[in-house]
Amino acid sequence: MSSRLVEPVDGSASDVTLYDGTCVTIRPIRREDDTAVREALRTADPNDLHQRFMGCAPTVVLVLSYFHHADGIRDLATGAFTAEGRLVGVAQFDRPEGGPTAEFAIEVAHDFQRRGLGARLLADLEDRARMVGVRELTATYYADNFAIRRLLGQSGQIQSSSYECGEGSARLNLDPARVPASVEPALAPVRAIEVDT
Repeated sequence: MSSRLVEPVDGSASDVTLYDGTCVTIRPIRREDDTAVREALRTADPNDLHQRFMGCAPTVVLVLSYFHHADGIRDLATGAFTAEGRLVGVAQFDRPEGGPTAEFAIEVAHDFQRRGLGARLLADLEDRARMVGVRELTATYYADNFAIRRLLGQSGQIQSSSYECGEGSARLNLDPARVPASVEPALAPVRAIEVDT
């Protein structure tokens, strides 16, 4: 596999305003964001990382490798960046077989939680996934992660969900006829999420 970052199909950026008036830009993560990614991982809350990866976080090298090789069709990683260039949120999907179902994950920096950023990242990821033929997103998370449970429930896309042995799972139906997502101020942000098909 080439070490060159392939530009995602939809490389567009969108500026969004969070509940507290803070503005961030959501766009695909690029190679020139490596420093911001490293800093985000270095300063991340350990509990948030534990929930996000449902265990130990991978090394910085592995995270960067995933971002570098995301092609925007089988896999995609988008980030939320402040005006100063700080990476404060990440949303990604992965479908190794290129089929209509993809697993997804969202992470929001601890000090940016409860501002609506998780909802914005999920809405943006859903729209980008639809554009490349994804019709269903799957998620797995700790059952006591109430923030992600609220976020998924309020997304209006849940097709099914279940809980077993301390883990929850959900399937989101991405109706291709659905208009681009809008985010209501009442939506709760996400803390951490790991996904699985």
